[in-house]
Amino acid sequence: MTTANLVGRNLVLNIDGLEEPFIIVPLAGRRGQALTATFLNIAMGAISPMSMDDALAEAAGPGMYDRVRDELTLHEGESVLLAAFYWQTVLGMDGVNAYLNAGEGLAGAKKALELLILALGISPTQTAPSGVLESLIPKLAPTPPTGRATTTLDKLPAAKRSQPRKPKTGKPAA
Repeated sequence: MTTANLVGRNLVLNIDGLEEPFIIVPLAGRRGQALTATFLNIAMGAISPMSMDDALAEAAGPGMYDRVRDELTLHEGESVLLAAFYWQTVLGMDGVNAYLNAGEGLAGAKKALELLILALGISPTQTAPSGVLESLIPKLAPTPPTGRATTTLDKLPAAKRSQPRKPKTGKPAA
């Protein structure tokens, strides 16, 4: 489990079982804006996710990034690096707390991303180029092809559909 608090201007992240905390020094505001823009472009699919490694390295700082990669498991490292990243954005501690309180990992990342989008006053439909959205929609929510049978009659084999219906024989009236 990861815990976070501010000491002066630095973000201090503690991992259960490790004595030495991870201390993240704040970046200048323009660097935080650039990291945020990089992250949003990755989330929209406009640039390669490989750029996220560079963004996380910058958010944590060179010494901390190397230490994370050398000492921590992948899960622990993700917790430290994403907490550092969200702290360097406009969210600050709110982003860190959203990420950690939602359980870290994917759930935490989703919660922090939602908060970031709200804080910036944007939505994916406003920022993503239409081509990106059009390509993402089928991947995320596939729709059946329009040629697929939709009614019971359409689902019957062609031979059965073309046969005329036999008239019902009723009982003779008494």
